[in-house]
Amino acid sequence: MKKIALSLILALGLAQANCSFSQPSEVDVTWKAFKTPLKKGVGGHFKQVNFASSVKSSKSLDTLLAGSTVNIEVASVDSKNPGRDVKLLNSFFKQMVGPDIKAKIVSLKRDKDARKTGIVTISVTMNGVTKDVPMYYSFSNGELTANGVIDLIDFKATKALQSINKACYALHQGKTWSDVTIGFKMKIAASCPQPIKGHQ
Repeated sequence: MKKIALSLILALGLAQANCSFSQPSEVDVTWKAFKTPLKKGVGGHFKQVNFASSVKSSKSLDTLLAGSTVNIEVASVDSKNPGRDVKLLNSFFKQMVGPDIKAKIVSLKRDKDARKTGIVTISVTMNGVTKDVPMYYSFSNGELTANGVIDLIDFKATKALQSINKACYALHQGKTWSDVTIGFKMKIAASCPQPIKGHQ
């Protein structure tokens, strides 16, 4: 019985090793900021995100995505509230250096005890400051999803934080938090060879 189980594990590993991965679609970048002393979340995404793959296809997710770059056009911020979006653009993003947020995927490290989860490290450049941000990722049903947290103070964005807090003082009850949840998701296509008949 143990030999059969070991054979199945080896077969699964070989099958995954023979797969070829590609990233055929755009990336959806999301965010959630927090306001009021009760830390109420307000979320949204960016409608314009320019993703550039480092390679067209690869045998692993790490080598497929490492080195890929993202340029986020902050003017495309979308919180499903046009009035709020104007305030975010003028009283927050325009208070920082540079018109866009840039990011680069540094690496993916798979969990030792799982095949489809791990840590993806993203190099984020915002307000003229570059920081490596670790994010938890999961890969399931052809989609990779990652989530993490940044602190605006780490990006020297205190001025922008104070500006948006002033613009929304009543709505935020005088409190705008510096930590922001960030995330992204993308489709990953996997092409795996079909098993030869008689050897399934």
